[in-house]
Amino acid sequence: MQVIVRQFTAAFAALFVSFAPAMGAPLKPTKPWVLDYAEAQCIASREYGDLTFGVRPAPNGETYEFLVLDQRPGPYYAAEFKGNVDFGRGPIAAWGLVFRAQANKARIYQFRISAAEMEQARSAASVRLSAKNELDQTYALNSMPQLISGFKKCTENLEHYWNMTLAESGKFARHARGDLRSLFTSQDYPTEAMDRSQEGSVQFLLLVNDKGRVAGCHVLVASGVPALDAQGCYILMERAHFRPAQDVSGKAIRDAVTTPPINWKIAS
Repeated sequence: MQVIVRQFTAAFAALFVSFAPAMGAPLKPTKPWVLDYAEAQCIASREYGDLTFGVRPAPNGETYEFLVLDQRPGPYYAAEFKGNVDFGRGPIAAWGLVFRAQANKARIYQFRISAAEMEQARSAASVRLSAKNELDQTYALNSMPQLISGFKKCTENLEHYWNMTLAESGKFARHARGDLRSLFTSQDYPTEAMDRSQEGSVQFLLLVNDKGRVAGCHVLVASGVPALDAQGCYILMERAHFRPAQDVSGKAIRDAVTTPPINWKIAS
């Protein structure tokens, strides 16, 4: 699938975490981790006084996102930044996004790292999230082996719930079907990526419920341009509709769909 578009006019879905960046010593947690087994994602959050810090793995466990929110108004258009995630062994480069929460217009930061890089968190005493001219904050960590084990259990449950495992593969008489080619328009190119002449190809994992709606969207193969990846998920969540999957008795069931490559290309 190829998308040739010129402009961007869209917002992003709101997230739940709250955060106010500040310089200084690591922030100390005031409450234990809370791991939420949601229908389409696993999210862990923890309070640091008046602040909250969030972590979210992809359903297949291959990547992790750190999510923070600053109550200052967020930018109308998403903006990329070159950031770092540091567990004390040196910075891990992590292209990130800052965008506006739909619910309250606050500022959300998003960093993504691989599962292999997340393994450093098991023995880390803290994590530092930084981006030039955006934020620079360190959080004290503990109970990370238990948290990561909890994530693995949660993602296993997601895989079963959305019929993603080999054990569930025999349920299907027909997988979810949908035509994604008409969803993208010439107005959908993110301004930030356009300004930087950024192009790329991305694939998504879509969690399609028994009504044919997309309940969750996660980056499966990243383009290397976070604004393109985030915009693609937004469009698929808002516009995609599938014929639901069916089991051998003809009943509609949940399914996980891997999209074809979506190619973002600036028209010449």
